Order: sequence, then structure tokens, then C-alpha cells
Amino acid sequence: MWTTQQILSFSPDAGIAQRGQELATIRKWRNLQGNENAVWGECKSSGASYYLVAIEVKGPTFKCNCPSKKPCKHAIGLMLLVANNSEAVHVTSEYPEWVDEWLNKGASNKTEEITSEEEEIIQHEREAAKQKNRGKRLLQMEAGLDDMEIWLTDTIRQGLASTERQGYDFWHDISARMVDAKLGGLGKKIEAMQLLQGGNINWVDKMLSQMTDLYLVAKGFKNLGKLPPLLQQELLSVAGINIKKDEVIEQDGILDEWMVMGQIEGVEDRLNFRRVWLQGQKTKQHALILDYVFGEGGFSNHFPTGSILKGVLCFYPSSFPLRAIVRLPFDIINESQPLSGFIDFKKFTAAYSKALVANPWLLDFPVCFENVTPIKKKNQLFILDKNNHQLEVLNQDQNGWKLLAMSGGYPIKIFGEWTGDIFIPLSAESEGRLVGF
Repeated sequence: MWTTQQILSFSPDAGIAQRGQELATIRKWRNLQGNENAVWGECKSSGASYYLVAIEVKGPTFKCNCPSKKPCKHAIGLMLLVANNSEAVHVTSEYPEWVDEWLNKGASNKTEEITSEEEEIIQHEREAAKQKNRGKRLLQMEAGLDDMEIWLTDTIRQGLASTERQGYDFWHDISARMVDAKLGGLGKKIEAMQLLQGGNINWVDKMLSQMTDLYLVAKGFKNLGKLPPLLQQELLSVAGINIKKDEVIEQDGILDEWMVMGQIEGVEDRLNFRRVWLQGQKTKQHALILDYVFGEGGFSNHFPTGSILKGVLCFYPSSFPLRAIVRLPFDIINESQPLSGFIDFKKFTAAYSKALVANPWLLDFPVCFENVTPIKKKNQLFILDKNNHQLEVLNQDQNGWKLLAMSGGYPIKIFGEWTGDIFIPLSAESEGRLVGF
């Protein structure tokens, strides 16, 4: 009927797809039935009731009486369950009344004409439900941030050196409490702090810096209503409340020829991710395209480093906009342009400081350097500018040797991400073309 990859591609976003996978188990369902035209069933809600879920095979089209946008997690879960365990579905030619009514409506274009007054009432109810859920979540997050603030102040008061004597539970417990408070992103940051201690000479400075960022989130959240709207959205995004892609793509975009500067692929929480950095040739605006896919499926679009994307990008609301979505259609052409960037680290730090003023929670800053020389000191990699000032470079997957080989001891142009602590190289210019790592 459907493949797993096809089903996941129907999902509006990665979160719904992941929650749908969690529902693809028989114990969550009852009255699973279907035939060659449709499948349906009742999915247990968080309470005592059940959601009525149906899928018309042709299309497919979806029905569920939950308030979420369709296809919802229940529809995705039902499709996955049918695709991977068809024996769980009882085959029948008779439809329950609610399925029969829905399919009959489908015969007349699936939609009924509704008056503007009815449409306004429906929209009002949806907005009220959305605001209620949002308010409930904000209260949970606020309580979690209060908990985190106490943990941070206690840890710093005892001295960061004392954390070396702490075991896994010390970090995991507070991280788990953040997850319970709908602050999973902050929980990951806390749990990852323990890794800073392993043989890192500057681990105390780096841990203190990360704890300061978390403290700033907690304090900022208490004054959320006093912040400018874009900074409010930035803080909510850091805390874990993101705008949906559909809302972003409807906004005005920026038309330009966007050069693909570099990219990173990896795995996070069982999701394959890809971060692609672009730069507008006319606007000089940087943009980050962040994509996720499940399982073995590849990404829907391919962006070769050094190529040019001709099209419109729509940016997520932000006080320092970087993350964006590519609006279809677009063209990719292979005509790399010369890199241009900062000529020394002083100009770079001034630009980075300005970005932090706009967004104190900026995680990664895209940067291109001209005329920097990679060097190695005691197994650590650095780049030097024309004034012999140095920045530490993340040396992994043989990228350090690649940089040294491309440079040959001479200055080169290089692009990457600055994390606030270290520079991550993503590409460099060699013989007039951009080479990705």
C-alpha cells in the first residue's frame, strides 16, 4: 500500500512523524478495520477517550477528530501500522457510520460550503485552543526554568571543580527534569556539559560560558513580555517553541542567487539532519537550511557546495535571521563565485559582537575568512590572520590535514561556523573553486 518513507513524507513536520511512529503499535488502537478503499480505527487519547481516525487509500486523504492539522500523528501512526502489520487490520466491506459519512462527503469534493460566519467561529475555536495549549506549556516551561536556575546557582556556588566528582546521575537528573518541563533542547545542553571535562584544559571556562547562556535564558523568560517581539520569538525558539514551516513559507521571502557555502550532515535523536549554509550574492545575507529525514531515506533536495541556488528564501522570524526555508520552485547551477569575507579577526569579532547584541542566544555564526593560514600546535589546529592573531579550529575527520594540505603554508580563504568557542571549517577555496569538507 505505502512504504514507510512515503508515509513519513506525508507528515507536516518531523515532530508529527516521530510521534506517529510511537503510535504505530497495536496496543494504542482498537477496532482496526479496512479494505481496498479505506482503513480506519480508534486511537487511544491521553485520557479515557479514543480518536476516530480514517484514511482513504486513493490520494491518500485523512480524517481524525483531533484538533491538529492533518495529517496528524494519529493518521501517520495508523498508516505506519497498516504498512508494517497488515494482519492487524480486519478486512470488511461494511463501514462504520462515521467513516461512511466521511467517504460520501468525499464523493462531493470532500468539503462542504460553509458560511463566513461559520468559518470565523471555527477559526476562533482553533485559535482559542491553540492559545490554551500554549499558555499551559509556557507555565510548564517557566516552572522548569525556575528549577534550572536553582540548579545552576547551586552548582556555581559549590564550585565547578566539584562537578568532576559527580557521576552520570548528577547531569541526567536535571536534564530529565528539563525534558518533563518541555525544555528538551536545554536538557541536552546540560547533559552534554559533562563531556567538556574529558581532558580539556579549558573545560571550566567553557562550562561556565554555557551555564551563563542557560542562566540568561531563565532570566529572559521571566521578562518575556518586556522583550521586543522578535527577541521574544528568539527566546521561545531557544526554549523549544518553534514556528511551523507552513507559517514561515507564507511570509515575504528574499529573491537572490544564493551560493552554497558549506554543509554538515549527522544524526541526532534518531533523525538524520543536514545543515546547509547559503549566502546571497546581492544581499550578502547568510541563510541556514536545516532539514531532517527518518531512517535510510535521503534528503529531498541536493545542494552541492559551491553551486548557486536561484530562488526565494523565507526566513524564520528572528532578531538576527539565519534559519530559512527554500520556496519552490528554484534552480541549482554549478557556477562557483569567489569567496569574500573578513580580512582579519578584529573585524570578525566586531561583527560577531554586533550579532550577539541582536540575539544573545545565537548558537552558530557563519563566517568566511580571507587570507588565513592553518597551523598545528601540539595536536591542536589554529588559523592565523595577517596580524598573527589565532582562532582554534575543530580538528576532526581529517579536516585538519585537508586544510594544511590545501594551504601548503600559504594563506587561503575558508568558510565555517563559529560556535563562540571554536571554529568549525566547512569549505575552503582551492584553485578558484569551493571545496567542501
